[in-house]
Amino acid sequence: MKGSSSMRKKYPTHIFLEEKKEIWALCTSSLSAMAISKRMKESFPQYTLNLCNRETFIKMGGKV
Repeated sequence: MKGSSSMRKKYPTHIFLEEKKEIWALCTSSLSAMAISKRMKESFPQYTLNLCNRETFIKMGGKV
């Protein structure tokens, strides 16, 4: 499962793997990496954040 529909709407460049407690986020720059990391740690402290490039994000089923 790739997260609930409300999560997908709020975070369209993120894939939530709820059963593994992981978040995969599309990251295109070091500045966005810092912002994504801070936001996800505050909003989802129980999840592990994985930053990925466009190719990996698409392979995992994300839509850009």
